[in-house]
Amino acid sequence: MGNCQFPMAMQNGPLMGFGNGVVAIAGSGSGSGGSGRGKRRSTVEELPLDKATQQKQRRMIKNRESAARSRERKQAYTVELESLVTQLEEENARLLKEEAEKNKERLKQIMENLIPVVEKRRPPRVLRRVRSMSW
Repeated sequence: MGNCQFPMAMQNGPLMGFGNGVVAIAGSGSGSGGSGRGKRRSTVEELPLDKATQQKQRRMIKNRESAARSRERKQAYTVELESLVTQLEEENARLLKEEAEKNKERLKQIMENLIPVVEKRRPPRVLRRVRSMSW
């Protein structure tokens, strides 16, 4: 039994052939380096020679890249919105201050333009006798 149909691994540079139609690339995959998202991958990634599986893997890779682009767009949009919030808060504070100053100025003008109400001096009350007793 020295002649086996599927040898364990035929080392051929960075590629490892398993004899069953599967080729593995040593040292590929995300390993411990990366953004820290998702599952950790081993350092040996199998590349099946099956056409349908290759298409599936290409779709997975494209989907992963698309998701990464989507996350980047979302992050950029969030940063833009936060910047807009800061700008609008500053503008709101400025407008509130301006409104308070205008109200103060308007109140001052109203007080200056008011016709002063001058009270007439009432004549002193005349003392008189009412229902006095006759003497």
